[in-house]
Amino acid sequence: MSLDGFLTQTVSIDLEVNESGILYAVGAVWGERVFSRKGRFEPLAVLRDLDEFVEPASYLLGHNILNHDLSVLRGLAPDLKLFDKPLVDTLYLSPLAFPENPYHRLVKDYKLVRDSLNDPVADARLAVSVFRDQWESFGQLKESAADILAIYRYCLDTDSTGRGMAAALSSMGAEPVNAARAFEILKRQLAGQVCASRFLPVVMQYLPDPVKRIALAYCVAWLRVAGGNSVLPPWVRLQFPDVAPILRQLRDVPCEKPDCAYCRETHDPVAQLTRYFGFPSFRTEPAAPDGGSLQQAIVLSGMGDQPVLALLPTGGGKSLCYQLPALVRHQRRGVLTIVISPLQALMKDQVDNLRNKTGSPNAAALYGMLTAPERGEVLNGIRLGDIALLYVSPEQLRNRSFKEAIGYREIGCWVFDEAHCLSKWGHDFRPDYLYAARFIKEFSQEQNSLLPPVQCFTATAKEDVKAEIIDYFRRELGQELSVFEGGVERDNLRFEVRMVNRAEKLARIHAILE
Repeated sequence: MSLDGFLTQTVSIDLEVNESGILYAVGAVWGERVFSRKGRFEPLAVLRDLDEFVEPASYLLGHNILNHDLSVLRGLAPDLKLFDKPLVDTLYLSPLAFPENPYHRLVKDYKLVRDSLNDPVADARLAVSVFRDQWESFGQLKESAADILAIYRYCLDTDSTGRGMAAALSSMGAEPVNAARAFEILKRQLAGQVCASRFLPVVMQYLPDPVKRIALAYCVAWLRVAGGNSVLPPWVRLQFPDVAPILRQLRDVPCEKPDCAYCRETHDPVAQLTRYFGFPSFRTEPAAPDGGSLQQAIVLSGMGDQPVLALLPTGGGKSLCYQLPALVRHQRRGVLTIVISPLQALMKDQVDNLRNKTGSPNAAALYGMLTAPERGEVLNGIRLGDIALLYVSPEQLRNRSFKEAIGYREIGCWVFDEAHCLSKWGHDFRPDYLYAARFIKEFSQEQNSLLPPVQCFTATAKEDVKAEIIDYFRRELGQELSVFEGGVERDNLRFEVRMVNRAEKLARIHAILE
C-alpha cells in the first residue's frame, strides 16, 4: 500500500488539556476534512461528535496518542467507539525510524514543535508530517535491511497497543515472520554486536512474551547505530524499563568464552587502550600486588563498572584510569560518564589533552567561565549523545540546565577526580561536595534507573581521608569501593630550602624566578 493510500484510512487527532486536566481544545484531520472545537464547550458532546467524525476511518494517528490523548478520552468518555480502532503513535515509531538520533526536525523534547500556541488541528497535521518522514525512512530500511523491518513488525504486532503500528509497517512492506524466523533474524543481525553467550538466554526471556518483546525492537534499533551519537530517549527507558537491562546484559557483561568476538575485543583493556590512545600496553609502574600493571587493574575494574577508590602518585596515569572506561562505556551503550572536578583550569586541560591524544571530540566540560553560546553547545552535545565524558564542578549539581541536559542520558558512572575534596577539609570550602551523593541517589530515582557506580581518584589521601571517602559512599549510596593503592611518592617533585635574611629575600626570589 502507498503512503497516501494508508492516510486515506487514517484520522490524526490531538487534544489540549490545562494543568487541571480540563479539556479545552480538540482537533482532528482526515485528508481535507477538519474537526475543531475550542473554548468553552460541553466535553461529552464534543467527544461524541469526534467519535462520529472518526467512525469511518480504519486507524487513529497521533503523537503520544497512546499515553496522552487516549488517557484523556478514557477518563472523560470510556464508552467511545474509537477505542476499538488500531493506533499509530508517531512517538513510538520515532526511535525505530530515526535511530541515529531520535530527535525529528518537528519534535523537540518529544513534543511537537508548534508554529502556533495550543492549536490541536495544527498538531494533528504535524503528526501526519512526522509520519510521512517515518514512512520514507522505513522504506529506505526495507531496501537496505528488510529483515529489521520484519522484526519491528513482529515485536509491535502484539496487542491493541501495537497492532496499528504493525499494520502500518506491513503496509510499508514489512514481511510477516513467526517466532522461529524472528529468532534467526536477531541472531544473524546481532552477531558480533553482543555477547554470544548472553544472546540466547536474554532474547528467549523476551521474544516469546507478547507484552515484553516490544522492548527488543528498541534494542535492535539502537544496536544498529551503536557507537554513534544515538541515545535512548528518556521516555523509552521509562515506558519500557526492560530496554536498558537488555542492552546492559548483552553489551556490558563479559563472558569467558574465547570464541566470543564481541567480548574478546570490547572488554579487553589493552585492545581498547590501543584503539583510543594508541599505546600497546599499560604502565608497569606502579605495580599491582600480583606484579602486573596497577593502571591496567584499575581500568579493568572501571570497565566492569565496579566502585573504585584509586590512589596514584602525580604522573602515575591517573586520568587515563577513568577516561578509557568512559570511552568504552559510550561505545558499548551510549551512556554518559560525569567527572566531578574542583578546578576549572584542570577541567579544560583534561578535555584538551584527551581530545589531542584520542582525536575524539566527545569530551567536554561545564564551568562558570564558559560563554552562553559555549555552554549551550555543550548542553546540546550532552542531549544528542555526542559527549561520552563530561567534566563538571560540584556546584553544577545545583544548576537546572545541567540537570535537564543529563536527564536525556543514561549515566554510566560518576567519577570524583581529586577525591580528597570529599573529606572534611575539602568540603569545608566546597560545601557542594556534601550534596554530591544525595544528588546521585535522587537523580537515579527520578530516572528509575540502577544506581551507577562511583569511582574516586586522588594522589593525596592519608589513611583518615581514605577511610572517610570509603565510609561516605558506603553510608550514602551503599557502595563498597575497591581500593587500589599505588603509593604517594612523587619523584617528579623536588624541595629545596635556601637560607636568606629578610633584606635579600625578594631579590633572591626574583633571581630564582628568572
